[in-house]
Amino acid sequence: MISETSDTSESGLTRFESGLPELDQILGGGLVTGGSYIIQGAPGTGKTILANQICFARAANGQKSLYMTLLSESFSQMFAFLQSLDFFDISKVPDYIYYASAYATLRQEGLDALLHLIVQEIRKRRPSVLVFEGIFAIGELSGAGGGETELRRFLNELAALAAQHGMTIVLVTNSDRRPSSPEYAVVDGWVELVDDAASHHPSRHLLVHKQRGGPILRGRHEYRISDAGLEVYPRMESLPRPRDLNEASTRRLGSGIPGLDRMTGGGIPEHSATAVMGPAGSGKTTVGLHFAASATPEAPSLFFGFYEKPARLLRKAAGIGLDLEAQVESGAAKMVWFPPAETLIDEIGRTAIREVETTGAKRVVFDGLVAACRPMADETRLRFFLRALNDRLLALGATVVYTYEVPQLFFPEVLGSGQFSGLVDNTLLLHYLLDGPVVRRRATLLKLRDGDFDHRGCAYRITRNGLVLEPIENDEVHPTTDAVPARPARTEGTG
Repeated sequence: MISETSDTSESGLTRFESGLPELDQILGGGLVTGGSYIIQGAPGTGKTILANQICFARAANGQKSLYMTLLSESFSQMFAFLQSLDFFDISKVPDYIYYASAYATLRQEGLDALLHLIVQEIRKRRPSVLVFEGIFAIGELSGAGGGETELRRFLNELAALAAQHGMTIVLVTNSDRRPSSPEYAVVDGWVELVDDAASHHPSRHLLVHKQRGGPILRGRHEYRISDAGLEVYPRMESLPRPRDLNEASTRRLGSGIPGLDRMTGGGIPEHSATAVMGPAGSGKTTVGLHFAASATPEAPSLFFGFYEKPARLLRKAAGIGLDLEAQVESGAAKMVWFPPAETLIDEIGRTAIREVETTGAKRVVFDGLVAACRPMADETRLRFFLRALNDRLLALGATVVYTYEVPQLFFPEVLGSGQFSGLVDNTLLLHYLLDGPVVRRRATLLKLRDGDFDHRGCAYRITRNGLVLEPIENDEVHPTTDAVPARPARTEGTG
């Protein structure tokens, strides 16, 4: 249900929900009742869709909206596009949402006649929201000499009407004018929609340049246009920092691999983050499957995959003796797959957080997160995102495992964890070692939170009974890194 709430941060300020919960979050609680807003963006960015979403959300709560336009496009054309969207309900038209064209009035009779028409419609319809689309036409039809003056007068008259009738005004425009233009100075809020189709990863962003009456979530927030309309994803790092609900824990969680639990001195520290690093095919995903399959109905697990679909992962688990499918069927485990080409980075974050909140998962695995996100964000943004996501997951009581592919096939000369540097508490490196003509697998713990661990590497095998760690025999050859070739870097895939 759409509701109105009192904003305690400002005396007497009331907000209402836009119908997009994430947009309300960005705006600091919703749209201000009696305020004025501009939704600005180039053609095709979704301005009309967003304005209509607001109107239909109000209609669902029994509130009326008046939608007026100065565009030459007919409403039948608009309805033809809107009817494919989930929120569109023709039964709300015209009783709760009334559409009116004012183009002919402005063109033939001028601004005063337009203002008179608006006043008449407001008195007749008594809307809580007035949407006015195409305000740039006022300046164009007024001519070069009086365009700015007429536009400013029109905006001031609208602001007065909003205050008089307790009505919220939403102005929709595709003009790309300087920020000092009168429309931006007069309004209380300014929301811009941007379609960045020229980048290597085309994306849409929403920015709030202005919002009187309280703080906002700053920055470029991703959004998509779907059957639901606009779906907005606030930047993970712009959200309020979560309060850690968990006291420092000394408990350990079994990894599902007995040899690894011996190396760590009893398992993975609870409420910690672990990076499992290694080249493609080294067994990173296998480690994640072991960890997820050790869940119970009381302490469930989530496995987020980015390259292999759940059905394939379940077959892989069965091939190493893990009945993960039974865990999924019982509700103790859940597999979530993100199609790499169709997912937004903050959508990943929001989905992960909601899944943990919904399921109460205590074990969380991300298989290939960094490689999947790299095309969507630069290195700096990716680090901030990972830090914010990890902090929220740990605050929710989860213990998190990330798989991370490194380009070196053999033991790397530089033991860095890339985007995970300073983020994870524990690091497990899976790598290869040349012993004459034989290539051997090695598992090495690089760090472990708040505890000692077995610093010696272990040999490991992936068998029908899972990943098996074994002590290294003393007579094995340990060549230097000078004798070890490196393979070319890879940018995708998981182990």
